[in-house]
Amino acid sequence: MARRRYSSTLNNPPTEPKSNGTTTKLAIAGAIFAIGIGVGIALSTLNPTPRTVDAIRLDNLAPSRDFCNNYGASAMVMSSRVYVTLNPFNVFISQAEPVPGCVVLPNNWNLLLQKNVIKEADIRQCKDRMNTFGFTGDLEKSPTVDCIYESKNAGEKFTNGAPTTAPAPQP
Repeated sequence: MARRRYSSTLNNPPTEPKSNGTTTKLAIAGAIFAIGIGVGIALSTLNPTPRTVDAIRLDNLAPSRDFCNNYGASAMVMSSRVYVTLNPFNVFISQAEPVPGCVVLPNNWNLLLQKNVIKEADIRQCKDRMNTFGFTGDLEKSPTVDCIYESKNAGEKFTNGAPTTAPAPQP
């Protein structure tokens, strides 16, 4: 005759899993980590290093700062040279040198005329080829003024297709 076996676990009450505070410790560590990242971001934003460039710093570095902030927009101007060989065909580009600059709004070109940094002929040529002027250097000394073209679709690459038009500053 076969003997019946009884499981000893059927008669014992269920026991709670033992928790020695591991979950609580992980939650506290995660909260401290998140707060630390938040404080670090806040401090780096409020106290930027000299190597941090933002719109306010760029406005302060712009040549002829008051003129630029009132009649245009401050900009980073990247000066670079492109060398093209034809046989064999190759393209070489020099390292870009960023300098502070200013883009003048088209309705303020007359102010550039008054400062004798452009002529009427420059305005006619710029209207035909490009669409506004930009400069580097102090307007009172010897600035470098260029006729520049605004790339309307370049901003889409940085804004994921959102419109990049902003209200023009009022003089």
